[in-house]
Amino acid sequence: MKIANRLSNKFEEHTELIKALCDCFDSGNEIVAVSIATAIRVLVHDTGSSTSLLTHLERKKGQFLNTNFRNPRESVHLGLVRRINVGVNDGQGGEAKYWPLCDERYFSTPKEHFTFVPFDDWWGYRVFENQKFYLTRKDLVLAIVNKDGGAHFDKEVEDNYDTFRKSWSGGSSLVGRQSEEVRGYDNIPIYPAVRQMGYELLHSKL
Repeated sequence: MKIANRLSNKFEEHTELIKALCDCFDSGNEIVAVSIATAIRVLVHDTGSSTSLLTHLERKKGQFLNTNFRNPRESVHLGLVRRINVGVNDGQGGEAKYWPLCDERYFSTPKEHFTFVPFDDWWGYRVFENQKFYLTRKDLVLAIVNKDGGAHFDKEVEDNYDTFRKSWSGGSSLVGRQSEEVRGYDNIPIYPAVRQMGYELLHSKL
């Protein structure tokens, strides 16, 4: 026999989960972005056979924080992350990483372009884009969850997702001026982008 599942406090519990996972990411464990993506899916994604927590609680009509930023100087759009190079000398040492916009350890968060938008816009915006492929938030989260370890692994993934899970996804590498040593970034952009999505949801008006 089934009994009612009380959901009255589940939103607070679930956002606490997302916050804890984001804190874990910030301490240096980028792989927990897979779990952040899974938590995001549970919170917002509806299908014909499953209902999101926000829909259950009738909170999906709120306003979602959009931090997606298109830099006209970058040929490849990675709208939820920045590219940082700290302490790199002649292409060596230091950090060369994709960094979630919300992490202010090195740079302040550029909040002047932040907006609040309806869910469908937020979920459907192109957050990654190059000359051939793009990913929306929905594309990114569902690829991680359904194809790449959040809930399932598949033997194949789509080209558009695979393109952005490589260190050179931003379209450039570092080259030492004297050494001419070529160095890619030290991580991949999809995980810090998911971390930024966690930030957006924690600061949305739901």
